[in-house]
Amino acid sequence: MRRLILTAGLLVAASGAGTVSAQPTSGASPAPDSVPAAAPAGLAVVALPGATDAAWPLAQAVYADPGIRATAIDEAHARVLCGEAIAPSAPVDLRDLAESVAALHGDDVPSRAILAEIAHRFTLRGLVVVRVDEGHPAARVFIASTGAFDPATYGPDDAPSLSWSTSTRLLARTFASTPAPVAAPVLATHAEPIFQNSPPRPRHFYESGWFWGALAAAAFGGGAIYLATRDNSSQAIHLEVQIPH
Repeated sequence: MRRLILTAGLLVAASGAGTVSAQPTSGASPAPDSVPAAAPAGLAVVALPGATDAAWPLAQAVYADPGIRATAIDEAHARVLCGEAIAPSAPVDLRDLAESVAALHGDDVPSRAILAEIAHRFTLRGLVVVRVDEGHPAARVFIASTGAFDPATYGPDDAPSLSWSTSTRLLARTFASTPAPVAAPVLATHAEPIFQNSPPRPRHFYESGWFWGALAAAAFGGGAIYLATRDNSSQAIHLEVQIPH
């Protein structure tokens, strides 16, 4: 009998332990909400093989413009994108980026795939790809959202030294981030106060300017008539007529 009671107690304890372990811990924190990804913005400059000297002045001009610069790219990564050599002791991400840039050839499918991966890595709107054909630098923009090149071609300024100021202005005009809407001033949007005025007090006739004007005109006219009809001559003859009774 004791064995049966002990066996039943062990079964009840085992079932209770299983029930407790299946319940979730009340103090456990919920899973964190996913953070929304930042919208792609800015341009970076990439040099095809042999275009490093032409790409770096353009990169300096682009990164100096606040409307189109890529904020996620520092100088070390910017130089690697322009094809500058790196030291063997450089960080792994810089070495990987240098290998990706060295594998670019133009607008072929593998090159577009590499450009798309670079744009995604730095959350860029596009990449300005510089190439040199027969000694003449030129640049085109790879659009990350479409995975294709923009048809426009950009070139350096017609100046003794290599510069891209005109092309940078055109790039800023086309690819600058849309500015945030400016809120209207408070004074332009607040409701005008409404004043409740009592009805105007009726004015007496003698408070009107027209009344005093008419009175003055009448007095002036009467005085003029009196002066015109008054006999002031010293030679006037006065006749007295007597009627017999």
